Amino acid sequence: MEKRQLRIEVLGTSFTIQSSESPEQLARLSSYVKARIEEVKGRYAFADPLTVAVLAALNIADELFKTRDGRDTEGQGEEMENVAERLISRMDDELLDHTPFDDDSLPR
Repeated sequence: MEKRQLRIEVLGTSFTIQSSESPEQLARLSSYVKARIEEVKGRYAFADPLTVAVLAALNIADELFKTRDGRDTEGQGEEMENVAERLISRMDDELLDHTPFDDDSLPR
């Protein structure tokens, strides 16, 4: 696979990442890490950049382990709810497309 590069800036330091992942996936990962770092910075404004990075990494690792263990993590329940709503909507649309209605059966 072809290696792609993405340049990101985190905590005042610029990094170049090489990966065979798509540019969209790399950007998504980068955005996620940056968001988690900003979240930690908001809670620990007094912390130095290394401490912020380590705390953010620990939070991300905690999410990973909880996911692997099958426990819900922050935001995961909401994502599952959104997926379920989309599936229900699609099923409703399919049922409406394949259910014969006559005018007498519709509520007035």
